[in-house]
Amino acid sequence: MSGAESDDQDWFNKDEDEILQSYQSKVSTDETKNAGAGVEYIHGPTATDGYLQQKRLEASSEAMMGAKVKKLTTAEMRKVLKMDSLDVFLFVKTCEYDFFVGQISASDGLERVILYLRIWNIICNLEIPGFQNELLLNFTKNEAFLEQLRVLGTKLFRKSYRKIWKNEIEMYEILNAIKSLLGRVHNGQFVTTKILHVTMHLKELVKDSDNKDIVQRSPCQELLFELERILASKHDQLEEKLIETEIYPSLDELFTNSDASTKRMISTNSENVEVAEYLIRQKQILREDFMIPLREYVCKLRDSESLSTMPHRPVLFADVFIVLNSDFINAKRHEILFIDVLGKQRSINSKLPRKLKPNIIEIKTGSLLLLTTSTSFENLILATVTYTDKELLDLGYIGIEIVRQYNIGTVYDRPLLMFETPAFFEPYKNVYNYLNTYGDDELPMKKYIVDGEESVCQPSYLVPNQSYTYDGERFKVTASKSTKPKKLPLNQSQWDAFSQALTKEFYLIQGPPGTGKTHLSVHLVRTFIENVKTPIVLITYTNDSLDKFLLKLSAYTSNILRFGSQTRLPEISKFNVQLSSTNRDIVNPHLKHLYYLINEEFKAKFQIVQQMHADFDGTEESYQRLLLAQKDVRDVAEKLKSIRIMFQFYSARKADVIAMTSTCAARTNFLFRLLQSKVVIFEEAAEILESHVLASLTPYTEHVILIGDHMQLQPYTSSFQHSRTHQLNISLFERLFVNNLKGSILNIQYRMRPCIAELIHPTFYAELKNDCSVEMYPRVRNMVKDLYFYSHNELEFQSEDECSIYNDFEVKEILKLARHLIEEAAYTSDDIVILSPYAKQVDRLKAKTTKQLNIATVDSFQGLEANIVLLSLVRSNTKAQIGFLKEKNRICVALSRARHGMYIIGNMPLLAKSSETWRVIDQKLKAQEAIGDTFPIIIDEK
Repeated sequence: MSGAESDDQDWFNKDEDEILQSYQSKVSTDETKNAGAGVEYIHGPTATDGYLQQKRLEASSEAMMGAKVKKLTTAEMRKVLKMDSLDVFLFVKTCEYDFFVGQISASDGLERVILYLRIWNIICNLEIPGFQNELLLNFTKNEAFLEQLRVLGTKLFRKSYRKIWKNEIEMYEILNAIKSLLGRVHNGQFVTTKILHVTMHLKELVKDSDNKDIVQRSPCQELLFELERILASKHDQLEEKLIETEIYPSLDELFTNSDASTKRMISTNSENVEVAEYLIRQKQILREDFMIPLREYVCKLRDSESLSTMPHRPVLFADVFIVLNSDFINAKRHEILFIDVLGKQRSINSKLPRKLKPNIIEIKTGSLLLLTTSTSFENLILATVTYTDKELLDLGYIGIEIVRQYNIGTVYDRPLLMFETPAFFEPYKNVYNYLNTYGDDELPMKKYIVDGEESVCQPSYLVPNQSYTYDGERFKVTASKSTKPKKLPLNQSQWDAFSQALTKEFYLIQGPPGTGKTHLSVHLVRTFIENVKTPIVLITYTNDSLDKFLLKLSAYTSNILRFGSQTRLPEISKFNVQLSSTNRDIVNPHLKHLYYLINEEFKAKFQIVQQMHADFDGTEESYQRLLLAQKDVRDVAEKLKSIRIMFQFYSARKADVIAMTSTCAARTNFLFRLLQSKVVIFEEAAEILESHVLASLTPYTEHVILIGDHMQLQPYTSSFQHSRTHQLNISLFERLFVNNLKGSILNIQYRMRPCIAELIHPTFYAELKNDCSVEMYPRVRNMVKDLYFYSHNELEFQSEDECSIYNDFEVKEILKLARHLIEEAAYTSDDIVILSPYAKQVDRLKAKTTKQLNIATVDSFQGLEANIVLLSLVRSNTKAQIGFLKEKNRICVALSRARHGMYIIGNMPLLAKSSETWRVIDQKLKAQEAIGDTFPIIIDEK
């Protein structure tokens, strides 16, 4: 064995104390002869040997100096690596030693360096909000450790040290840890000169290696690719990336033409692109959807001659003040700043006027407020709403945090105009920020989402010929043998979808109306609970559908945690997650310690801000210092938010199901990373924006199932016109299902009477069969027909704020029919729902009735059903305009909610003239003799 190789084995196997003693007796050298051997760039074997010799000299010198550093022992580091990821983080943050300083020196052995490296990789891989930037900054400052990474790299790629490759798996982990850490530093924009030197050194070591068998392996090539990517990034590219990662609008952007901005965005194709380019497009789509209505509003505001001519929404508040909290320590949640809606009027009357209350109550936590001194927008303040306590709202105060400001100095006690962004900001911010955490080539399920791969693998956690259990009954799902469990209540198309979803790591299931999507999903989740030892993440688009799903699932398990807004259903309220409900006995004691430390840090930084407010002299210099201090408080507050999720983790890791909406999922993604959940199921997947799906995945995601129907509602976007023009609202489900990744289609419907189902088949669905149960439905009482279209030409009206359309003739006729069904046919209000595509029509229907009728928009009734549906289509004009009644998706939803009977009122000649879909429906109705100029009521002569 060569001397170098023997020495390496000593480094690898000894504790640091043994190494120090070894060096004191073993190393003897001429320091003058070796002066200058520590070069910055290494280009060949001879230079490499010199570099290693220099590091040994430094280690010897350090050892002989007898430096005393309070350090973790190597044995303790080994124990740390056996912990769960979160426990590793908690330990290094709360142990008596400073893990981030002085733990590695030039005299340390190879094993210790590797252990330290792996620990660093574990804690940074968690990507803990509030802590991550601090961790990466500490990493870049740890020069002794970075120097040891160079030593490690020098040995990894030399033939003379090939014996360290005996454990290839461990070596691959080391290479991946180096790649991951340097990549995170680069993506987080923390690259220093030292990081660049280390990166350059490692790159040259790989390229000049004399061990070609090693460096040609994929982990080495992946490391080389990452190193070259980091080195290829120029300053101007970093600046460009900084702009791309900013979701807050600038002052100039508010005046940019929406069409021009959208055209620039659309130029990037989402197919056959690199991950980095794909993510940029998704962020552009998300950002533009948020910006379009904001730009339009600002444009109208600037052009308005007076405030009275402004559109109804958003509400414009005039002469508000930004005020300091004068009672910091005693204030609820320690809010620093508030909006005083009364502003100048505060001294005259401290009570909030009754007319302002509805407007201020509608402002939610997470909203983004824009404030400026005038409608010409020479300056701008952006503030997020942090606190909306009812007591404070009643007094006219809103807790805020200033996130950006342009062309304005001190903002306190100045009269300002204020309005909320038209699109609710928080979901955009959460998803956008999470997309920024992805590396340039890191994306779960990349080969299907980005690369367009059509051949789907089985989940990596499955073993070949895996057997499953369902309600205790064993079964297998293979290409050669597939037998449905006797207790599993699925029809053939549902079973086909079920078996494929179990064995494909990425799978789509389309379920037309009434075909049992939720039914299938519940039994899929049941099966996963029995067979996969991981919390199942369930994500839906709306809270109502989430509650509906959990109500059905609760018949089979009570081990459910529901995140987000509190449920309205008392039957499942016990599943709501609350921090206070976390059992502190099951929590790692280090977390309690960390909470104490961070809470104390928060108090200390808050008191600094308190003192700065007290000493504030109104100067720009004083104001800038204050802004920095407030940022420090916000940063610590972010840590406290993460700690709250950590407390919830200890309860969630034992749960069968973690359930939430897609909006909540982006905010809670850190919990998914902690849980390392393998399975994610999306209900209503065709209604979820592609970016929201991405924000629900983690590096631990191994199995994704999307269940939905792209023929029904598409994802909500803030601008209907731009969505139609540029297809901003195409979901990931629809994009993949239509283009290349065909999934299963459920084909038996259990909801609609056949005459109603005939309207959507084959108009929307090529194959849709009726279950025999729908043939047995009772006829609608006191009506000649179970399906009927009342056609008229009475004109529509536009609401005063031009935001919606209504038709009072239809209001009168629909309510008359509803009264007939309740009073004459003896139906209850629970049997009937009145639907309309337009919100203003819904408002007028509600205003005109004194009965407790169920009245809703078509969109909000997606996924629901009723025995009898009364549908008011509203549109009737001489301009041949039918708005979004041209949208096939909305037509499909509107016509597929009813079980026993459906009665529609609208202007059929106008609809048929304007839409091919309505022409087909018109023909079907005429064939059934189900269209005329009045509803087919049977008058009871008695």
